[in-house]
Amino acid sequence: MLSFGYTPPVDITKVTGKVIGLGSHRALQSKTDCEGIITHASRSLAEISGFTVDELIGQPHNILRHPDMPDTVYYLMWQEIQADKEFFGVVKNRCKNGDHYWVLTRVAPIMQGDEKVGYTSARFTPRAELIPEWEELFEKMREIEGDRNSSDPARFKPAIEEVNRFVKRHGHSSLSQLVLSARA
Repeated sequence: MLSFGYTPPVDITKVTGKVIGLGSHRALQSKTDCEGIITHASRSLAEISGFTVDELIGQPHNILRHPDMPDTVYYLMWQEIQADKEFFGVVKNRCKNGDHYWVLTRVAPIMQGDEKVGYTSARFTPRAELIPEWEELFEKMREIEGDRNSSDPARFKPAIEEVNRFVKRHGHSSLSQLVLSARA
């Protein structure tokens, strides 16, 4: 689900351009309800992001979204997880102070019996030498996405095609395979 119209408690457009590393934090974890509202955040996610755990709980997960991220990445994610599949992606997240960090992310449905009750996400360190390629891909995707205020699924098709070309250029048959190969 794309969160159009969300007004966060911090200015999420403020960015510093400063990248921070994950350091010894091996996995940053969170859980959300089915609408993407954070219900659990690990201490390591809070430390890296600059928010407290209490500040993250109850907020839409896109409080961590960096404005450089293409909408298409989240469109693809929601398509996968709403179909009860795992999603793997590379994400540039924004810290509370405007710094940013790069992660490989895995998002998966949380099931209780046959009922989906939310999503779990774990983030890992990507290989640093790959980040410039992902930055270039995301820039191209943002350029071809079209109107950021539109939720029309057709606007995502050209950017999805760009992702598919990127995946194939790197010798993989799926985004998931490519992302898993990028883990540090």
